[in-house]
Amino acid sequence: MERTAATVPAGGQAVRVLERAGGQVGRLDYQVCHPCRLGYIDSIAVAARWQGRGLGREAVHTALAPCPDYKWSTSRQSSQGRRFFSAMEEETDVAFPPSSVRCPHMLLARPLAGPVRGFFASSVSPRTRMGRS
Repeated sequence: MERTAATVPAGGQAVRVLERAGGQVGRLDYQVCHPCRLGYIDSIAVAARWQGRGLGREAVHTALAPCPDYKWSTSRQSSQGRRFFSAMEEETDVAFPPSSVRCPHMLLARPLAGPVRGFFASSVSPRTRMGRS
């Protein structure tokens, strides 16, 4: 796992999931606002052949770690995403509603360059993305 920090307050961050050779096989894009104690998961995806190994779970845990007791939400969720986030809610005791709750700080911050959509456009079909339908 490799975590990219926000370059501006409440800006975009990412957890990149890397294979041993260093190639990216997954990614979680999110924002955190520490003054408002809010977290927002924009998208999460793991390449199809790497799914089922706990990589998405580990990416979410990496994002949550520095933000105890924050309120989280996600972007719109696909059916696969609803199953994933439901399991994550049970595992972490953190709610992940698909309500897109973001504070003004998050809305003003620029998104992280190179979103999941761009990375997975050619390597993962839309059906295997967990964050959006």
